[in-house]
Amino acid sequence: MLTWVDLLALLSLSLGLALGVRVGLPFLGAGLGVLLYLLLATAGLGGWGWALGLGLLLGALSKSLPLPPLSPLWERVLGGLGGGVLGLFLALVLWTAFPFEVLPGAGVRYPSLRLPTPVYEGVGQSPFARAAFRWAWETPWARKALGLDRHP
Repeated sequence: MLTWVDLLALLSLSLGLALGVRVGLPFLGAGLGVLLYLLLATAGLGGWGWALGLGLLLGALSKSLPLPPLSPLWERVLGGLGGGVLGLFLALVLWTAFPFEVLPGAGVRYPSLRLPTPVYEGVGQSPFARAAFRWAWETPWARKALGLDRHP
């Protein structure tokens, strides 16, 4: 059964995809921004300052570069691709952003027992959150990009 965490994540995924198809080419820039952020984060340059600077740079470039006009079909396809990448990244962030605990035996407990009961149950009963967290924890570049390696 889907929980509120899954509904929020799937809403962000579908909204990113729908807006990408609707708006068009600017969402290709958003998808490229996410991919560049992932690349920078895996190189050790992650953080909100880099993401903000990268977003502003891509926004300025998209307004100043003379892009050739595309057919409406290609606009929607490329925008949907960028919006899909953005929505998938946001969904992954929602599924993996809750606190976790590193156990002494090199294990990880996700979600943390210190969460309030409704939040713990929403994340713990989610069919996607634990799988997404396990994938992100075991994948070195995703672990760095999502900030899971900076555990307090």
